[in-house]
Amino acid sequence: MKKLLLLLLLFLPILSASAQRGFNYYKDSLRNGSSNEKAFNYFKKAYYDCIWTWTKAGADSAEYYLKRAIQEDTNYVAAYAFLAHLYQFKTYNQEDFDKYFVLQKKYAEKAISYHPSTGDAFSVMSDVVWSEHDTLRALTLLRDAIAREPDNLGNYLFLSVRFTQMGGADDSAIYYLQRLLHYDPQYGQAFIKLGNVYNWNKHDFDSATFYYSKAIENYKTIQPRDNRMMYGYYGLADVYHKLQQYDSAIHYYKLYLQELEPSDLYVRAQFLVLTYKALYECDQRLSGRYLDKFLRLNTTRMAKEPNNIDLLMQTLEENYMRIDQDSVYEKYALPLAKNIQTIHSADPYLAIYAMDDEFIILKKLKRNEEALKLLEGYIANHPKEPLILFDLARLKFSMKDYKGGFECLNCAKLNLNKVFTRQMFIGGLNNPDFDKVRSRESFKKLALH
Repeated sequence: MKKLLLLLLLFLPILSASAQRGFNYYKDSLRNGSSNEKAFNYFKKAYYDCIWTWTKAGADSAEYYLKRAIQEDTNYVAAYAFLAHLYQFKTYNQEDFDKYFVLQKKYAEKAISYHPSTGDAFSVMSDVVWSEHDTLRALTLLRDAIAREPDNLGNYLFLSVRFTQMGGADDSAIYYLQRLLHYDPQYGQAFIKLGNVYNWNKHDFDSATFYYSKAIENYKTIQPRDNRMMYGYYGLADVYHKLQQYDSAIHYYKLYLQELEPSDLYVRAQFLVLTYKALYECDQRLSGRYLDKFLRLNTTRMAKEPNNIDLLMQTLEENYMRIDQDSVYEKYALPLAKNIQTIHSADPYLAIYAMDDEFIILKKLKRNEEALKLLEGYIANHPKEPLILFDLARLKFSMKDYKGGFECLNCAKLNLNKVFTRQMFIGGLNNPDFDKVRSRESFKKLALH
């Protein structure tokens, strides 16, 4: 939930014409045109009539028209770059990432091959190399894009997002967003991104509230409406949530749902899950009305992709296991942890993580004998697996089998690996399960080299 493009078209009469710059860039700029009028019309239709809806149907239509534009003009550099940006947009649905990333890279490389004077090809290529973990080149390409086209506002946005993601570069992110607003004071995505920097990274909640409120004002007043601006409601709710002002948080989460639920916004389901979960966490202190929606939506998502192990693990660990209710552990979390262990994965350790989760759930449910049988059964066939040995040590200590617990801890320490590292082992020793033996010399030695 975290990238992409430009904004804004018509404004209220009191706004100046310059405030239309972000939205009108492609419509008014000859730099992105084609000598083939038909090709340019397809290009503009893809942007203004299709992608601007920020929906799957809109993205699919934009893809169609951009390909038509390229058929009309096979040297249409801006169309290749825009098509790469379109595939970048489609990667936001993580289930489709691999498929669309290949296409994004293909068309970005095609656009770059023309050595264009405009910046879009360089900004979309920067996203490719960022995904390939080449941070320095990604930033260089974005700076190059800005140098080529200082009035192409989306490039400032992309660069600010990268600085935000890097951590420790928040002032640089703010600098580029403020430069963007200098060109277009009504550029809505800049308000969202500034709110995010102040909320997520700097924890300056007054500033975050100001910018999210600006995004909401943009959403209410600017035509044609940019539906992404509805996120301002979620951002405000998140701020109040962190401030433990739950009534206000619930108010803004509900306003967000009023806009999001009837929409067909791209990656809508992911935002619904986040919002239902956040409402539940707030309502735990006030009332609990959203848990059922939250559980049903997760069940529906998993039913559509029963073998998507990443989705299953995310649902288990980030959703079900964080709901502190025995009924959720029993009915949802425990069966899911068992199921994940039966699914083949290229990463064999995912099954071990799922077993670790099953142990934690059983322990929360006070079903220690069942947990003991689970762990000892696995160790009988895999006697050197450090994570499960560590879990077994925790369980034995909680069951007052101190000798057996120390045997398991020492064995785990001797068999640490790239997944369950020494750092994880030492950190795990802070678990309250070890409190009754923490003062023993034999336990203190475990933290030594």
